Amino acid sequence: MGFAKTVPLLLLAAKTALGNTPIAVSDFTENGGLAAAMAAAPMWYMASGTCMPSAAEDGQGNQTNGVDADNCNINALAHGCPQQPPWQGANTFYGNVEGEPFSTIPTYWASTFCNGDSSGSDPSYRIIYYVYFKKDTGHKSDWEGIVVRFTSPDGGNTYMVTTSTSAGQMSTTLSKGRLSIRNRIMTSQLLTLCDSDDDWQAFAQKNLDHGKFYFGKFHHSVHQDWYTAAFKNTCPPLSADDYRNSDYQFWAANNLRPVSVLNPNWAWGKADSPANQNICSY
Repeated sequence: MGFAKTVPLLLLAAKTALGNTPIAVSDFTENGGLAAAMAAAPMWYMASGTCMPSAAEDGQGNQTNGVDADNCNINALAHGCPQQPPWQGANTFYGNVEGEPFSTIPTYWASTFCNGDSSGSDPSYRIIYYVYFKKDTGHKSDWEGIVVRFTSPDGGNTYMVTTSTSAGQMSTTLSKGRLSIRNRIMTSQLLTLCDSDDDWQAFAQKNLDHGKFYFGKFHHSVHQDWYTAAFKNTCPPLSADDYRNSDYQFWAANNLRPVSVLNPNWAWGKADSPANQNICSY
């Protein structure tokens, strides 16, 4: 699932249903919420030719260096980024990448409890899932991902996924600066989800456990659907127009790295590290 041909044992053990089955509050309160993070871990998709995801640290306490932006140069879009594995058709597994410190690309995560507020927001647990890129087309280093919100149907004994919110920033154009992208999607409205290693290649499924999300080719903004109508080889004017498809994929649960491995003092230029995010603001 998110997937090479051999599915690690860790993945086979992580089939707790969140999209349609409540989970115990202890899954959030024990081990930092790892059980809940595994159960809702998304699948990530990228188009070929993009700057592919990387590890943000080497596992030894050292920060990964970003690379200079290409400024919408399609011929340099992937320069300085991890080499793409040979393409084997749609859903090619992105892993075992030469030069990367881990055999599977990390997704950095953290879980927290958020109290309700005056706007009517219910108390909830929220989990951030963030992926690092050495650059996007407009700046060195890039962090993109989602925040998943869990609310309780029974007064706090169990929790269910209710929304997934894209979290990150993109350059709207090279001259107009940056726009915060926060698109909240109800779980029931997600176009495609999956449950396990048995159905991860299926599309148009709803009310299951793991959302499928697509990184834009140029800015890596996160979306719940494809966009292949235009801008395959040029920068898009808006986030919604960033070209994206399912050329490559990996499942976040392959390598969930806690945000605590990221030093909050590390600088990422214009990008926002998940170590410094207020998860409850999503």
